[in-house]
Amino acid sequence: MKFFTFSGLLFSLVILVSCHSSEKNTARETDQPLNVEQLILRVSEKINSNPNDDRLYIERANYFLTIDSIQSALRDITIAIDINDQDPNHYITLSEAYLALGNPDRCIEGLEKALEIEPKNQEALLKKAQLFLIMKQYDKTYETIDELIKIDSYNPTAYLTRGYALLEQGDTIKAIRNLQTTIDQKQDYFEAYIQLGVVYINLGNPLAADYLSNAIELRPNSPEAYYLLGMFFQENDEPDKAIEIYNNILAIEPQFTFALYNLGYIYLVYFKEYETAAGYFTQAVELDPNNYEAYYNRGYCYELLGNKSEARIEYQKSLELKPNYELAIKGLNRLD
Repeated sequence: MKFFTFSGLLFSLVILVSCHSSEKNTARETDQPLNVEQLILRVSEKINSNPNDDRLYIERANYFLTIDSIQSALRDITIAIDINDQDPNHYITLSEAYLALGNPDRCIEGLEKALEIEPKNQEALLKKAQLFLIMKQYDKTYETIDELIKIDSYNPTAYLTRGYALLEQGDTIKAIRNLQTTIDQKQDYFEAYIQLGVVYINLGNPLAADYLSNAIELRPNSPEAYYLLGMFFQENDEPDKAIEIYNNILAIEPQFTFALYNLGYIYLVYFKEYETAAGYFTQAVELDPNNYEAYYNRGYCYELLGNKSEARIEYQKSLELKPNYELAIKGLNRLD
């Protein structure tokens, strides 16, 4: 009987993230290293000199959105629309502000207004499809994507979005086709490689390693891509390769808790090196004190080492964090 637990990282890939308006050099389109508050001050000075330039208000609104100052962003967007109510990008930015407030209905209204002004605005259509996906209105997601692709068949993010929707509905084969089309159209689309890696991990298909390796080539400092590859090796009984991958992660991000936890798991399960495993679980709980599984597994290491008093303490900690946690209850029962 196995008494250990295995923790995997769940990825929720929310894709309503970027603002690709026709206005360049906004907060959402540059990787500007300057302090956001300084950038806001800089734009404010421009506004003082040009108070009727609606684009400046939108630029400042985008900066406000990056620091979650939503009400300030809304004020600037409102001013911009008062100055120029025929720019669809203003309403797209408005929709993003309402999305940040968790108001999907107002978000849709903003996108509909943008499309009323410019019916073939691809950004508005894409964001509308993505919003329908978030709302799990799949038929509307597909309808909007079809409309978008009719305008321009080259739209990798549209295929990615449809792939996500198909995955959520359990149509893996069609999802793979759409995700592959994303890569065919844009060969450096990191998120598509990641998602295909996840799909093939779930299918137990070795293609997962190929897609995740491609993702790592695109972003060699991405701990998430490495982590998924490590999980693939771990789930396919290749612990040595998994250890190498997890150590690569920790070289990039020493506080990546999932890598520490899974290293503990490997040393516990595959190598029976209980002291080493306990050390990794200790590092995991130091970084994440609410990790009840790590407490349990550290307790199980202590139990296997014959230290029942320490094991009991760990099982009790696990139960404090997650009452009725079955493995911890069974652990305490074994000690009695």
